[in-house]
Amino acid sequence: MGYELHITRAEDWLDSEENPIAREEWLSFARERNDLVEAGWIDHGSAGREPVFEWVDEKGKKASLFWSESAVTISGAHGEVSLQGLVLLAVQLEGRLFGDDGEEYD
Repeated sequence: MGYELHITRAEDWLDSEENPIAREEWLSFARERNDLVEAGWIDHGSAGREPVFEWVDEKGKKASLFWSESAVTISGAHGEVSLQGLVLLAVQLEGRLFGDDGEEYD
C-alpha cells in the first residue's frame, strides 16, 4: 500500500492499542453516516476481512477507510482529498488524524 493516514486516540498512531477505537464502535459509527458508504472488503490474512468504507470530499475526491489494529486506516488520501474533512471525521470519532510518518493534521 502507499502512504496512509490513521485515525487514532493514542499520542502516536503506532501506539493505537494503548487507547483503542473498538472495531464495533468504528463499524457502528461508519454505518450510521451518510458520507461513508460500505464499498467492499480488505483481507488482513489471519486477522480476517474488514469492511472498507468510501468517503468522498466536497470536490468529489475519494478515500477508503477501514479498521485495523485499534485504529482507522485511510488509503487514497494523497494530497488531493480534503484533509479538513478527514480531521472532522477523526474529531467526531474522538480521535486524531496522523500520517504514516507521525505528522498530525488538525
